[in-house]
Amino acid sequence: VMRRAAPGLAPGTAWAQSTTAGVDAVADLAAFAHEHGLVFFDAPVLGTRQPAEAGRLLVLAAGPGEARERVTPVFDAVGSRTVWTGEDGAAGSATRLKLVANSWVLAATNAAGETLSLAKALGVDPDGFFDAIAGGPLDMGYLRAKAGLIRDGALTPAQFAVTTAEKDARLIVEAGEANGVRLDLAAAGAERFARAAARGHGDEDMAAAYFASFEEKATD
Repeated sequence: VMRRAAPGLAPGTAWAQSTTAGVDAVADLAAFAHEHGLVFFDAPVLGTRQPAEAGRLLVLAAGPGEARERVTPVFDAVGSRTVWTGEDGAAGSATRLKLVANSWVLAATNAAGETLSLAKALGVDPDGFFDAIAGGPLDMGYLRAKAGLIRDGALTPAQFAVTTAEKDARLIVEAGEANGVRLDLAAAGAERFARAAARGHGDEDMAAAYFASFEEKATD
């Protein structure tokens, strides 16, 4: 899109890229912006479909301070808060933070699915598990939310699709490898998302990675 649009943009136009990309990809996008005289902002967001529709995303942004007032109204419209991570969008500091945050989100999502799949296999009522952790440090709203989607079969429309989660998981693994870090959970998570997608759950919420635990399509 930007390859078609950039020639028609005035020099000095601000461009905020908000996709989750790899660190190297951000540098390439920044170089493209520089070639066309654009002011580049690295601005990925944290949040899923519902907060996006409500304008409650968390914007992670990096870019020159003198131009921030031009993008702030846009960030305020889509997000409840903006966290500035640096002055140079090309350095990818916002994308780096997004990858770190996503590594936790995807790991927690897969953990929720595996916990429910093990409970199913062992004949344990999930309510017993939630009662056991209620009110303690292991009790997380996110765990209950993703588990609720699985238990209720409310996986569509997706808050964040399985195929997108797989893509992000692989970006996380690649970032770790490029910096000498082995991320076994992220790599295993990417494979779980891939298996779920191969079984027809690619467009469902990423909680549908739950189905990757079973040889056949599971039902509750």
